[in-house]
Amino acid sequence: MSNIEKALELIDGATIVADASSLILANSENPGTTEIRTVEVLEMIASRLGGRTKRRQVAPGRPNLSIKFGPDEPGLLFLGHSDVVPAGTGWSVTQPFSPRVVDGKLYGRGSVDMKGGLAAVLQAMAAVNASAPELPLELLVTVDEEDLSLGMLAELENESRAYIACVVAEPTDMSTVIACRGAANFKITVTGSAAHAGRPEDGVNAITAASRIALLIAGEHERLRAGSRGLLGSASWSVGVIQGGHGTSIVPDRCELLVDRRLMPGETGATALADLQEIIAREHTLDGCDTQVELLMQMPGFETDAAHPLTEACVGALEADGFSSPVEAWTAACEGGYVHQHHACPIIILGPGDIRNQAHQPNEHVSISDLELAARAYARIAMTQWETRALKPN
Repeated sequence: MSNIEKALELIDGATIVADASSLILANSENPGTTEIRTVEVLEMIASRLGGRTKRRQVAPGRPNLSIKFGPDEPGLLFLGHSDVVPAGTGWSVTQPFSPRVVDGKLYGRGSVDMKGGLAAVLQAMAAVNASAPELPLELLVTVDEEDLSLGMLAELENESRAYIACVVAEPTDMSTVIACRGAANFKITVTGSAAHAGRPEDGVNAITAASRIALLIAGEHERLRAGSRGLLGSASWSVGVIQGGHGTSIVPDRCELLVDRRLMPGETGATALADLQEIIAREHTLDGCDTQVELLMQMPGFETDAAHPLTEACVGALEADGFSSPVEAWTAACEGGYVHQHHACPIIILGPGDIRNQAHQPNEHVSISDLELAARAYARIAMTQWETRALKPN
């Protein structure tokens, strides 16, 4: 029996569901400072499985967690996060943090994004370690991924370790995602001057000026789309929030826009900021309003070659279980881009659950069969790395 077969025999679907359920029970909504609950559960699971854990404090109650198996040397990194989006309303199958299995699916906030994936990774790492203890494996679980990526940024500031490859366990519906746009968020503050609405010409209307800026951004988005090509298509612009004014009888003296910009690999928040400032500067009908643009957050993108051994290992791992995994780009952003940028290693995203139709929604759920499939795929990817040396450094 091969090492891969030995590892696969050790993967237990019931244990994955039980561990994922324990993680869902550990409410870690973000915004908040509650990730510590999930970290404590992860530490208990890792201890039971024989992993070594280490915290890195990012903020009070918000530690990153590293879980290692095997020797402490460059190896395969699995990447995840401990926070979940707010539960929201509209739940009917179960309460958000009361995990429940119905018709072969595990329900609860975080079941898809991404506590189910974390449980599958830990089961795979332990199984691989039992059959190939010489293989270095690490799971890095960051805080604040759903907001400002404070955990990942803190990790990179202090991190000198090297990795040969990274698998991000975000939900891809078990597609092999090899490309991902980055993201940058901006705040545009438009300042005019207030006046009585009975004589609006005595003031300068900040909302009117902000609306013109929003239309300019929409036009720039269409221009980018016209040049779409390749797996990732194009960069994009989207105005997500516009707010301002004090009442109907007052000419508004202030208005804010919150803007999303999806970045192509190699683009930065700074270059997008310069583009946005140039777009605003082209508008000559802002009626004397002052505008300030602030970069709130940036997350880099990445693209891995479809012919890279990591991609082939991922597709082959799923094909070995009779699952045809399409090679795709992702519409969302993830922290894998930071790892690619900092460590110059290849990245794929692969995980159970559908980010578009299941994550961040009421009645979030993941198929138990997908949890098991993911764990088996993670184990095969790790073992392929070791047995073929395809991913090991030269």
